[in-house]
Amino acid sequence: MALFPPSAIEPFALFPARQEILSSRTPLLLHEALLPVFLLILTLLISPYKSHTRNAVTLPVILALYTRLSYLYSSSHWGIAFCVGAYTYFGSLQAFNLLVVKDVGRDADVRWVVDDTGFTRGVKHNNGHTNGDIARREKYTNGYTNVNVEKAVVSNGSTSPSANGSANGNANGYSNGHANGHTNGTANGRVDAKPGLGYPELSKYPLYQRIRFTVSLIASSRGVGWKFQVRQIRPAPAPSSTLLAFMKTHFTHILITYVILDHFGYHISIDPYFTKSDCWKSPFHTSPLSPDDWRDQCLPSFVPRTSTAAFIYHHIFRKHLTLISVYAILTQLFSIAAILFTVPIPITGPSSWAPLFGPVSQATSLRGFWTSCWHSIFKKGFSYPGEWLAFRVLGLDRRNVWAQVIVVLAAFINSGGLHGLGCWTQNGRGIAAAGFFFLQPFGFLGEAAVFKLLKVANVDRKSGLGTFLTTSWMMAWGLWSCDVFFYDFLHGGVGGSEPVAWSAWRWWVGEQAYRWAPPGEWMRWDSEGSLWGWGVRV
Repeated sequence: MALFPPSAIEPFALFPARQEILSSRTPLLLHEALLPVFLLILTLLISPYKSHTRNAVTLPVILALYTRLSYLYSSSHWGIAFCVGAYTYFGSLQAFNLLVVKDVGRDADVRWVVDDTGFTRGVKHNNGHTNGDIARREKYTNGYTNVNVEKAVVSNGSTSPSANGSANGNANGYSNGHANGHTNGTANGRVDAKPGLGYPELSKYPLYQRIRFTVSLIASSRGVGWKFQVRQIRPAPAPSSTLLAFMKTHFTHILITYVILDHFGYHISIDPYFTKSDCWKSPFHTSPLSPDDWRDQCLPSFVPRTSTAAFIYHHIFRKHLTLISVYAILTQLFSIAAILFTVPIPITGPSSWAPLFGPVSQATSLRGFWTSCWHSIFKKGFSYPGEWLAFRVLGLDRRNVWAQVIVVLAAFINSGGLHGLGCWTQNGRGIAAAGFFFLQPFGFLGEAAVFKLLKVANVDRKSGLGTFLTTSWMMAWGLWSCDVFFYDFLHGGVGGSEPVAWSAWRWWVGEQAYRWAPPGEWMRWDSEGSLWGWGVRV
């Protein structure tokens, strides 16, 4: 079994839980991580229609491969080590959702409404006709022009593989197979009940198009461009937007988040809290230090040792800096991926990349923070099991209070499972990280009480006073509960990590600018001890 080199373990001398994981596991093997996804893609290509036989054969194999990943692998980078467990959990959940909860071949919402490739123009369909361009209103071979994606739906529900999603003609060349050329066979332009590309018509398309459909379905966890797209998501760039503007936006995001992470990296190097385990505490974990000793040992030298200063620094500055850094990490990775898979690897277009986070102005309540402000990468995957249990298994109405409770609980339980397993592959812990999400429904109950009091006092929630009170509750609950979330990550060695490879801040203060180990120490080719005898290890 390939082991982590001593140089990868030594930096975590202050984090025994992290050292134990690195001493007992092996570096992540990339092709083994991709194997269960490949099997899921293959399964959906061969048999997109749900069946007990298909699921009984393939689902246990996929889940077993994911389980193997979580038990064997980790990484010398704390972030990648977390991603091993998070990827394992969400991959298993996604396989369950697409094979058991959903029926890819029959469900009306598994439809590709807007193609993810902004560069595909004039691609031929199975019927021989090509798509138009909404910007130029190109004519079909029969002389009829395409219409906007919101109304251009052919009678069989299929769309062209173009970023604007405009509809292709049927075999006779008309927009809907009718001589009048209307979108759906009626003069009023009413949209067809099943817009977009999906089964059964997709089965007649070439293999490469079915592969693109399946891969996009698995990769589109937010459903951007699909009928099941997450609600309350900010609109993606228009298909007519220029690639230059798209790149400018994301390079700006990368630069801003680099500055934030560079500052955070320098700050954790001068703040003893991040490396001294006696300082770590939460509402459910006490510090062995007395309050006076905690202030003396767990605050940077520039912070006064008074109770008020310690409270403000820890609960306001330190926690907000950490939260902003989490925001910056996710935003930076998202922008890097957006550029990577649009320019050098042009398999998507700008219209595939709806903004990751919602507007901060929506975070005026706990509900607004989770539903509209924070990222929705996993929202659909987390809520599907709850919807399946409430609506299909129990047969509850969507407006039923208990149905809504089940959906919300399922979403937070799955979120807790993902973050808990991520911490487990990182440092062998995870109860606290998972517990943070298990606590959130209680925060919603508290917020419901605030809403009730506002109603009794005849105060509008949207008024200045109402907004102040709901925002205050959200802030108080978040600041109280986030210590639970960070507790396991601190054990994972976040204080011994470097968020940026080259630090302008460190260079400015006279320290070494390059902060990461040589690439050979954290990524290497392995020719022995792995599945099939080869592979890239991280």
